[in-house]
This record gives sequence, structure tokens and C-alpha cells, in this order.
Amino acid sequence: MFQIVLLKKFVEYIYKMSYIFRFFLIINSLSLSFLIFTVNKKMTMTWIDIYYYREINQLFHNGFYSDFIVNNFYELLNFCSYLIYFIIIIILSIIGLSLIKSLSDDEIEENTLSNIEPANDAFLPVYLGYFFVTLSIPDIEVFFLVFGLIAILIYYSRISYFNPIFFLFGFNFFYVTNKNNVKILLITKKELKKTDCTEFLELKRITNYTFIDVEKDIT
Repeated sequence: MFQIVLLKKFVEYIYKMSYIFRFFLIINSLSLSFLIFTVNKKMTMTWIDIYYYREINQLFHNGFYSDFIVNNFYELLNFCSYLIYFIIIIILSIIGLSLIKSLSDDEIEENTLSNIEPANDAFLPVYLGYFFVTLSIPDIEVFFLVFGLIAILIYYSRISYFNPIFFLFGFNFFYVTNKNNVKILLITKKELKKTDCTEFLELKRITNYTFIDVEKDIT
């Protein structure tokens, strides 16, 4: 009886973690749109200006660095702001990927696939559409409203959480179809070219139609 209770709690934990991971995937997939919005609206960390003459000017009180920073302060502030925003996006992606181990296991056996299609090019036009929408948004409140609705649609649909940041970690997106004609999205670091002799023994289930491969490519 005690073992059954533990198993039930473990299953509930895995179930909850899958939702958390899906949430991070959605946030990550839309985060670049926020970066575009900040660049378009010139939303920088202007609060640093308050502390500039107190701290930074004292730190570089003499020499070339002081003159350079004084003369180019706002240009440097803009650049550093956008760089920090991008770093935060990368960190969110890393956190999301670190949650992979908590997802339920699955696998695709050898010789069970009938078709493989690269999905990167199929998602890019849709993703670029987010950027055009972002450029037309007037303020931050409308941005969160619009992309909040988009996030809800992604969460409750079969959309595949495409995230270009995953390219930086070596992942690619593929549509694979099995012998039962079920089409799923597979996120993997492997290069898929042939259906025969292709297997995935260490998959993690994001949804019933989206999986991520955690097995290292040794080819």
C-alpha cells in the first residue's frame, strides 16, 4: 500500500513537471519577441543613469575609460541593456532544458519510422510573423495582452514550442511519422536522414505529439 502511494505521488510529480517544462518552452519561444519589442521601443535600463555619477564615475574617475564612458554612456547603456536581456533569455532556456530529466521517458524503436521531415524551415515563417506583430504593438501592456493570448493558444494546442534559441544548443526540429501514420515533432541534436536503422532510446515526452531527445549523438 505504501509503495502504491509513493508511485502515485511520483506520477503526479512527473505530470506537474511536464506542465512546468511546457510553460518554460512557451516563455522561451516568445522571449525573442520581447527582445525585439525592447529594441523597437528603446526600453533600456535607464535607472542606471541615477547611479552613474555616484558609482561608475568614481570607479573610472581618471584616464581614458572615464572619458570614453562619459562620451558614450547612453550608447553603451543601450547595448548593455539589450545584451543583458538576451542573456536572460539564454538563462531561461538553460533552466527549461535542465527540467528535461523530470519528464516521463519514452522511446522510438528501430525500423518504426516511415518518414522524416526537417521542421526548422516550416516554423521560421510563423516565428518571423511574431516579430512583425511585435513591431506593430504600441506599448508594453498591449504586448503582454497579445502574447499572453498567444501563449494560452500554444499551451492548449498541438503547436510544437518552436524555439530558435535551441539552435544555439545544437538542437534541430524534425517531424517524424511512424508506421501507424502518427506524426510527431522531435527535438534532437542528431542529424536525421534515413528512416531505417533510426532509433531513439532516451526520449522525454513534452506532450503526446512533442518529444525531445536527450541521447548524445555519437556518430
